[in-house]
Amino acid sequence: MMQLFLIGTGGAVGSILRYLLQKAFNTQFPVGTLCVNIAGCFLIGFLWALSSKGLSEQLRYLLMTGFCGGFTTFSAFGLESYQMIANGRWVILFFYILTSVAVGILATFLGYKIFSA
Repeated sequence: MMQLFLIGTGGAVGSILRYLLQKAFNTQFPVGTLCVNIAGCFLIGFLWALSSKGLSEQLRYLLMTGFCGGFTTFSAFGLESYQMIANGRWVILFFYILTSVAVGILATFLGYKIFSA
């Protein structure tokens, strides 16, 4: 139960911060979203490094799964991609990136078209 509380608390804070940054900086170009995605990737990489040096399980739930997950799911994408690079899984990495981006955009388009008709 404590895990869910930590993830939910971190997720709520991350989501609110993402919203505020997007509202403040997104204009003609989604600068806020871009910055959130890059900052989230940096943060999850930093936290991943800390976890190998003894970051507690509770802080990983709060910060990595919760905060980074609420701040941007792109951070999880970045971490998973990095792990594939570190393990030399190049074909899977290429497929994952291509599928995530292309199919993600297609799914967004289809979801909009189906439910806006």
